[in-house]
Amino acid sequence: IRAHLSMGKASLANSSGIFLGSNYHFDVARPGVALYGGNPTPDRPNPMRNPVTLKSRIIQLRSVDAPETVGYGATYKVEKSRIIATVPVGYADGYQRRGSSTGHANLAGVAVPIVGRVSMDLITIDVTDAPAEARHAGAWIELIGAKRTPDDIAREWGTISYEVLTSLGRRYRRDYVGTGA
Repeated sequence: IRAHLSMGKASLANSSGIFLGSNYHFDVARPGVALYGGNPTPDRPNPMRNPVTLKSRIIQLRSVDAPETVGYGATYKVEKSRIIATVPVGYADGYQRRGSSTGHANLAGVAVPIVGRVSMDLITIDVTDAPAEARHAGAWIELIGAKRTPDDIAREWGTISYEVLTSLGRRYRRDYVGTGA
């Protein structure tokens, strides 16, 4: 094919193709999701580091006790006393409804479960097990980061990391840090 189309450079390799070796690189390779930490070798451990972090602040804390519920449609039933944080991120921001009662966020290094339904503008998170000094309105909570990558979220949502990343909306403030940012 290359002999018949000699008008430009040949390119076959995307992120995954790059890791197949130089026989697949031709003249130009096109890294894609690997630049954002997505695993280009899904059958092996990810050779890339996740450069993406998504954080938001806790806007409210509530003590919730059994038999109360959390979320639209009462999707999360409280079985014992819990402290629930509300975070202003929702499906309007690209944090998909598939994330309802799925996975976790991180608060002060502790994995804290997402509970209830992801709504248009809000997520509720059970922060009971996080350190008491970290549980307060205004505290930063991490939804994507080193301990919860787009690949992790994609597995839980039944999709790919590329969709997780490209779904993130315009309402987030973006900070590009480091050399070359």
